[in-house]
Amino acid sequence: MTLIPGTKLGYYEIQCLLGVGGMGEVYRALDTRLQRTVAIKILLAHLSSDPDLHERFLREAKCVSALQHPNICVVYDIGSQDGIDFMVMEYIAGQTLDKSIPPGGLAANLSIKYALQVAEALSSAHAAGVVHRDLKPSNIMIEESGLVKVLDFGLAKLAAPATALSEASTLLTMPGLVVGTIAYMSPEQAEGKPTNARSDIFSFGAVLYEVLSGKRAFPSQSSAAVIRDEPKPLNEVRRDIPAEVHGVVTRCLEKDPAARYASGAELAHELKICREVLFPESGVVLSPARIFREARRPRLWVPLLVTAIILAAGATWLVKRYRDARWAREVAVPEISRLAGALKFGEAYSLAVRAERSIPHDSALAKLWPKISYPVTLKTTTPGAEVYRKDYVDSTASWELVGRTPLMNVRQPRGMSIWKFEKQGFDTVFRTTPTLAPWRAEFMDAEVTLDKVGNAPPGMARVSPVKYSKTLLIPGYEGLPEVELKDYWLDRYEVTNRQYKAFLDSGGYQKREYWKFDFQTGGKHLSWNEAMALFRDAAGRPGPKDWIQGRYPRGQDEFPVTGISWYEAAAFAEFCRKEFTDDLPLESGSGTVCGFVRGAGK
Repeated sequence: MTLIPGTKLGYYEIQCLLGVGGMGEVYRALDTRLQRTVAIKILLAHLSSDPDLHERFLREAKCVSALQHPNICVVYDIGSQDGIDFMVMEYIAGQTLDKSIPPGGLAANLSIKYALQVAEALSSAHAAGVVHRDLKPSNIMIEESGLVKVLDFGLAKLAAPATALSEASTLLTMPGLVVGTIAYMSPEQAEGKPTNARSDIFSFGAVLYEVLSGKRAFPSQSSAAVIRDEPKPLNEVRRDIPAEVHGVVTRCLEKDPAARYASGAELAHELKICREVLFPESGVVLSPARIFREARRPRLWVPLLVTAIILAAGATWLVKRYRDARWAREVAVPEISRLAGALKFGEAYSLAVRAERSIPHDSALAKLWPKISYPVTLKTTTPGAEVYRKDYVDSTASWELVGRTPLMNVRQPRGMSIWKFEKQGFDTVFRTTPTLAPWRAEFMDAEVTLDKVGNAPPGMARVSPVKYSKTLLIPGYEGLPEVELKDYWLDRYEVTNRQYKAFLDSGGYQKREYWKFDFQTGGKHLSWNEAMALFRDAAGRPGPKDWIQGRYPRGQDEFPVTGISWYEAAAFAEFCRKEFTDDLPLESGSGTVCGFVRGAGK
């Protein structure tokens, strides 16, 4: 039922329709007694027709009207006329939060400014025993001044028949009770369980996620998705989000209610810390102009001014130091522990380095260091090489300067890393963590050989094997003897189909000079003809067993060659004039993948 302008409900004259929602319609109206503009919410007819629901509406409206907070929309009055229940609220000039979020999300400082006001509104409501249950961007108004107003406190508790509302947008937790919007409701709401303040915290997290990223945390219109799925990490959606803010959102969106903030008050406290640390408000501690005005004797001006500047600088430094230390202990340390438990050592390490600047001797942080890092000793045959490191898994990670060689017991994050060694006049060397310290990072103590530019064979990289002692052996192989390997060159890239076809087309399978090793299989020696009969493709022609008539699949020129034996790999090495150094030949015809060819030398 839509009311036309001029319609009167008690003392209120309808002016225009402002919006339509699942619960009813909202109009702008004039309070004819006080001559002020108000907003009136008209409930759907089926909600007003049930006496029990009508009584519930009156009881809850009185409860909400008792909430007096700058960030909560004030309820002025309630009434009923001609079978229409209505609620009179303050009129807010502005727009809803959902219309204020750009595609890429709001700036972090503005997001925290709005979020803190919403949290303080929740804090006031939770203290009064009121749970919103339908917090979402369309229920949050932003005034032109930047003041935030939370709407519809308590209205989500209203009952309605299940058939009255779209299943895609609302859900019932008990017969006839509307409790929220799926994209923002908590898992316990989605499961029909009782809700409390922690449910509002989850909804708040979903709202803040959307404010920061411009995307919904749970885009699927399915309650099962809210219960089952985890949102994409916020720092992957938008990489400039501070770790402190990311931590707040993550905790709000925990599936287990006990893991979230207990109330709006605790959430507001955390957000205040973020604001103070990340976006401190500027201000003048002591005005030199005031000192000049109040100084009675000119000879005091300079000393007073110098004293004021020193005091102001000291006070500012102390305040910043206190804020940084508070953030490090209350925000950073718990987040480092959580990241370590999730095996996100790179993120945990970066956050710990930042926190250590503020709390260098903190015992809680000291206990976390061994879990997320280990000491590294790195040397190069020519000292003075710059060493860089970056995360192996994150393709977008940037290189971080570790220092210049030799590096002794330098702390670095656990996990897989790529290392780069650079020095002018020498080839750049790359290593991964396992190649520097096989199997156990605690033993990371390596010397990297640097070759002068032009000394390395084209397309090949030096491999410097370590001496595999018993302390470094894979568990279960402790009884094996030590093996000392010399340096050798390794092709940087795998042998491709196109390269191997050149060997095939040149008659490689007919030229005995390429086949240097005796053929064996199952302990039995094979003749040349017996061996060559095994090295056949799918059509019976010489070549890799996966090829057909001497051809590999179309479009796979640069794919690594597969389906060849150790003997074929060794013959190809001879064709390329590279010495194949394996001492343990595989059985011929086994179809072993030959991804690269090794050449001996130093």
